[in-house]
Amino acid sequence: MNNKKKVFLGINVSHGASAALMINGEIVRAFQEERFNKIKNYGGYPKISIDKCINFAIDKNLLIDEAAFTTVNNNIFNFKYPIDNCFNVNDWLQYYFNYYSKEARIKKIIDFFKSNKNKNTLNNFNFSNIKDKDYFNNYKLFRKYQEDNLKSQSKGIIKKISFLNHHMCHAYYAAFSPKISEEKCAIVTLDSEGDGINQTLWILKNQKLKKINQSAECELARIYRFITLILKMRPNEHEYKVMGLAPYAKDEYSKKVYEKVFKNILTIRNCKVVHKKRPKNLFSYLYNSTLNYRFDNIAGAVQNFVEETSAKLLKQIHQKYKVNSFSISGGVSMNIKMNRNLSNLKFVKKLYVSPTGTDDSLCIGACYYLNKNFQQKFLKNIYLGQKIYEKNISKNYIKKKLKNINVNIKENVNHKHIAKLLKKGEIIAVARGKEEFGARALGNRSILANPKISGVIQKINEQIKNRDFWMPFALTILEKYHKKYLYNKKNISSDFMTVGFDTVPKYYNDIKNGTHPYDKTVRPQILKKSMNIEYFSIINNFYKLTKIPALLNTSLNLHGNPIASKLDDIIATFKNSDLKFLYIEDNYLIEKK
Repeated sequence: MNNKKKVFLGINVSHGASAALMINGEIVRAFQEERFNKIKNYGGYPKISIDKCINFAIDKNLLIDEAAFTTVNNNIFNFKYPIDNCFNVNDWLQYYFNYYSKEARIKKIIDFFKSNKNKNTLNNFNFSNIKDKDYFNNYKLFRKYQEDNLKSQSKGIIKKISFLNHHMCHAYYAAFSPKISEEKCAIVTLDSEGDGINQTLWILKNQKLKKINQSAECELARIYRFITLILKMRPNEHEYKVMGLAPYAKDEYSKKVYEKVFKNILTIRNCKVVHKKRPKNLFSYLYNSTLNYRFDNIAGAVQNFVEETSAKLLKQIHQKYKVNSFSISGGVSMNIKMNRNLSNLKFVKKLYVSPTGTDDSLCIGACYYLNKNFQQKFLKNIYLGQKIYEKNISKNYIKKKLKNINVNIKENVNHKHIAKLLKKGEIIAVARGKEEFGARALGNRSILANPKISGVIQKINEQIKNRDFWMPFALTILEKYHKKYLYNKKNISSDFMTVGFDTVPKYYNDIKNGTHPYDKTVRPQILKKSMNIEYFSIINNFYKLTKIPALLNTSLNLHGNPIASKLDDIIATFKNSDLKFLYIEDNYLIEKK
């Protein structure tokens, strides 16, 4: 085994279970367990993801210097009874409405799993001998479970196993995964909860990270989650739908709801988000206080609340620590409209938002922490997952996979041909190479369409995605031309669709299908050629035909399912939708007859 290279393994056992492998400061592989077990946002032990990382190290003849889990104090109960993966909206509403004490809620959950024995928790732990008294505070026992599991699958190549603080992993991810050029930068983490806290502040100076403070009272994520449920959407999954709904609210009405319901729950003190007039029963308060308001105005108000609170936090940090650059992580950083608002603040010179700031990325943050005494390499791209197929794909192999449907398969199809189809208004699924890590499809597992032609959005929604009617699609636009279409005076980076932008009215109609139809903002992937040369080529060929340097881009999956990963998943998505075209490995074009 090669001991000269520094090799680290990061493991997230929580919501968005995942694992990542770093070699000499560079993330070389990262996997989400949901892509293997097909449970979206799976929370548990990422056994297959870990196996993939270990096997990669073995193939390279490497030992792993240290493997780290990304939370110190996880409750056993949450993994024995994983309600996030099993509760529907009605279950959640009953849980909060009818069970007021902690004991009653615990009983409700246990009864639920007793009466739903078919719910396969897939937690990869044997909890049969766990006693009730160990459910919530025997953290040492659960750490032993995780450590024993890892040792049993390590094949003897892991030298050391450790446990790291949850928010520290978020912070190291925000500090080192983007290419931060400023000498001094504030690192802010915001999430629902991890190791007992939900907000931290750090200062990155000369590549050294120093923690300033933390808060256990920053309930932005929890409040947004409760409103998601109150609007009859699934918490911990459909918050993005609330964000998409928010722009439909009229300012005068949503501001009234904000003032009456949300404004005084939290405040900013000493660069921390803390309680102000926080009601004892937060869910009941939010439910009862919003009863007389319309759904869109509630969505607009909670979005306004998140934007106002985060802006005040950054302003206080700026004033006290004299920083103009910020990098944020944690689940709240997935709110691209909040990020747009923060990037537009006058005192903000730069805002960095790394791909997928949710707990999925903790495994990458753990690697950056373990590598803190060595050279760090920022994430140049996020194509870190599985290949479509480990061997070369043949036309005959594809035919066998599609034997039950009538298709025409063309070989050696070039990007110019794909661009011509897109110009005509055809919708094309593309799948190539290694999959994207995280929540965004970035050209390797994407559905592409003309961003200008009317009717495309309805076609995708009705025939393929089955999305809520108010939800916008995203856009990939070539970096060279993006300022013609988007306002980006501060040169904010959006390689991974993590920040929202305003659009230029004069050219809006050229890209309208990839924007929010109501407020005309956009969540773009601003594509550099070096990031994905094949994807760049398709858009560039489309530009030559249409003078539009962009395409509508949405993820290749069916509604409610993880992004398609391997060839079988991709073909299943093709079969079970009304997709007409599937383009595989920049070679084969499959067309349903």
